[in-house]
Amino acid sequence: MADKLLFSVSASQVSSARWLGGRLGMSTVFENSEAGLAAFKEHLAQEPNLPAHMIVDAVEEDYRFESLPHSFGSDRGEMIARKLKQHYRNTQYCNARIQGRDPGKRRDDRYLFCALTNPELINGWLQEIIERKLPVAGIFLLPTVSARLIEKLKLKQTNLLVVSVHGAGLRLSFFRDQQLRISRLARIDGSASQAIKNYAEEISNTRLYLHALRVMTLDEHLSVLIVDRNDSLKDLEQTIGRDNPNIECRRLGRQEIISSLGIAAPALDSSSDSLYLHLLGLRPPDNNLAPANVTLGYRQHQIRRGIYALTAVTAFAAATWCAITLYQIFDARIDTESAKRQTVDLQRQYQEATLQFPAAPTTAENLRRAVEISQKIGATTRTPEVTMGLVSQALDSHPQIVMKSFAWKYGTTEVEGGREGNQAPTAAVPVVPLPNAPAGAKRKESALVEGEVRPFRGDYRAAIDAINRFAETLAQQPNVAEVRVAKLPLNISPNLTLAGNTTDSREQAGKAEFTIILVMKPAA
Repeated sequence: MADKLLFSVSASQVSSARWLGGRLGMSTVFENSEAGLAAFKEHLAQEPNLPAHMIVDAVEEDYRFESLPHSFGSDRGEMIARKLKQHYRNTQYCNARIQGRDPGKRRDDRYLFCALTNPELINGWLQEIIERKLPVAGIFLLPTVSARLIEKLKLKQTNLLVVSVHGAGLRLSFFRDQQLRISRLARIDGSASQAIKNYAEEISNTRLYLHALRVMTLDEHLSVLIVDRNDSLKDLEQTIGRDNPNIECRRLGRQEIISSLGIAAPALDSSSDSLYLHLLGLRPPDNNLAPANVTLGYRQHQIRRGIYALTAVTAFAAATWCAITLYQIFDARIDTESAKRQTVDLQRQYQEATLQFPAAPTTAENLRRAVEISQKIGATTRTPEVTMGLVSQALDSHPQIVMKSFAWKYGTTEVEGGREGNQAPTAAVPVVPLPNAPAGAKRKESALVEGEVRPFRGDYRAAIDAINRFAETLAQQPNVAEVRVAKLPLNISPNLTLAGNTTDSREQAGKAEFTIILVMKPAA
């Protein structure tokens, strides 16, 4: 609840009070006259620049309860504007608030239209507030502020008549289902000897008035709440109970007001309007009669407050960021100094440890070169593991091929393979060249595979085909640069001169031996 200035204007007086720190201060009362207006002007000069909220308690007020078609957005706004212009052509202080929907099939919206029909009552006082450049937040009829009283007291009666005595007379406000329906101000002199009797008669007349307006029937139960801020209406409660046995009457005394609503006793006693100024300070109602041209200063005030709040948040965020950054810088400097100290300690410990080391056989430069040479030698060494793995995979694919021996070499020349026996012709040797082999490669990895075809039953053509397929399988491996068949079970070269005897053929019967030379691609 922000700080604010509260004003209550009636035909007889004007009350002014400050709302500071969630509590109502003492009220200052001014007569509704030229002298009172001048004193009010001097009073405003001493007030702080706070938003102004005004209550109006006057006879010249109007309340209308109507049902309108259910609508939304701009359609609803235009419809309400037309209704307000139709009902209240001579005043700009009017308002319409929705109060639920009808239970019928159409589900129309129910509106309460209210207005101050005599703007001259507040124009002079409002002009002084505007000239003082105080932002006007809202103008409210006193009965709409009374709804806050019902909420605070948690009253649930269906038909409730709130009765209170003010400087302008007796105020009677009727609420149905906790919603304001109608209110009237009866000008009764409270100092007269017959005041209590007149009040009781006015309450009875109000019930008849509600029946005439078809707001409620005489058969319905009516509850009356008497707001007695100074305990002067005790006899009224007894009179109503005696004359109207079908009316439930409750009096809200001074002490109960103080304890239930939280208003200070001095503030309550300072003005007859203090209770309603307190309710306005707690929370303004929605029925704001002030037009847009009157509340312009308040909207500008809210925008300035928003800018100030945003600036404060930004400044706080910047200060927080700077504080975090400074802390990080300070923490980094501490870590840097700690690291420097640790470095010095480690260097000292290293020097102390090196004094105990035995004398090195040679200089550190020679040790470094020896390590580099060892690494280079290690990088140039090769093992037959990859080649043997490729041959093993090929053998798994050709179970009729049996390996008898394996030779491997890594050097500038290939592994040596004999040309004796039955050699394959040059044109018939399947050769798979390396398409991307680097030129000028000096060292290469090669292997010699000797084996035979088992079982062999004298079919040399089938044996040669099996050997060629085995060679092709090796050649298809991505790491193989070349596969060469150096020896076949039968020499099929057309240039070979026939020689030998049948004895040699019988000795070779039952065997289909071959030799393959495998050359690997250079390592990347």
